[in-house]
Amino acid sequence: MIEKKYHKAQKTANAWEISHLKWARELQGMSQTKLADVSGVPLRTIRSYENNQSDINKAQAIIVYKLATALGVKMETLMNL
Repeated sequence: MIEKKYHKAQKTANAWEISHLKWARELQGMSQTKLADVSGVPLRTIRSYENNQSDINKAQAIIVYKLATALGVKMETLMNL
């Protein structure tokens, strides 16, 4: 199941302090531009979350939902907890 892959990836992302969004996107083999196109979330917003310039934990739920849906994961998977 894809969520198991992401759960393991989350632990690695935490250890390396990598954005869960970036980790999930790279595991899907998706570019930031492609994620922006598929999700409808602006590229600038995605970059901001991936570079930890903005806190995805404080993002509007609809933004996290769109990203999670585009990546085929649960919203919680993208949160940096």
